[in-house]
Amino acid sequence: MITLISISYNSKEAITACLAPVLDHKNFPSIIVDNASSDGSADVLQTRFPRSEVIKLPKNIGYGRAANIALARVKTPYAMLLNPDLHATPELIEKLLVHAQNANQAAIIAPTVKTKDLDRIQSGPTRWVSGAAMLFNMALMKNVGWFDENIFLFSEETDLCRRTRAAGYEILRIQDIYMQHLKGKSSLPNPQVEYMKNWHVGWSHAYYCTKHNLAIGKSHPARSIIQYRIKACFAFDSIKRTKYTARADGISAFLAGEKAFLPDGTPQASPATQNKNQS
Repeated sequence: MITLISISYNSKEAITACLAPVLDHKNFPSIIVDNASSDGSADVLQTRFPRSEVIKLPKNIGYGRAANIALARVKTPYAMLLNPDLHATPELIEKLLVHAQNANQAAIIAPTVKTKDLDRIQSGPTRWVSGAAMLFNMALMKNVGWFDENIFLFSEETDLCRRTRAAGYEILRIQDIYMQHLKGKSSLPNPQVEYMKNWHVGWSHAYYCTKHNLAIGKSHPARSIIQYRIKACFAFDSIKRTKYTARADGISAFLAGEKAFLPDGTPQASPATQNKNQS
């Protein structure tokens, strides 16, 4: 009835700690796409979760592209994309699936993943949901398409939700089904990786706004660059300074016509690229 999908990048600890209850469940076929992890995650996860199909990619191709590979293999009526650092249980998956089966025009159904949303958001149609947990009606989503493969990381779920609504389908958030998202815990912290992530936060947002004709006013990329450069100048915290600088760099690259991927398929601002530029 439903296939579970998770994208791993050095995420063996997070997936084992958070998703074991659902990946071990006999009723849920599952696919783990490993984005060229450097810590042996693919082999560890294949051994730990023998019921799962583990796809080892030779390069880190990003969240949306990796998800698209798994989604193309799904044979069940529903699929659910789960972040490695999302606490999920079979009971919660089953409850969400019931909502999906009763919502004929809902192409995407999602649980609540933020504690603060439990009291301030009601169940029902919404404009977008977090990419940490998305349940797809496969028949409806075939009319929408999947994640934009121009994006390496970030804004891909926002883009997909926008296109889903444009196709005439609903997106539902279910307030009383809570799956805790341990944000930022899907892989071990690394300064170079953090720079890369924030570079793509900037690039992807500029791409998204331009793609959907939203690059006006506060959302204009040129204005965002100025704001991030100013924040970087006045940031006393070196982590925040790097964060703002990376985002401004990503937007600048987009405006210069650079893509999220280099010609060889390597993501822009990847640690390998940074090391090469520094040598």
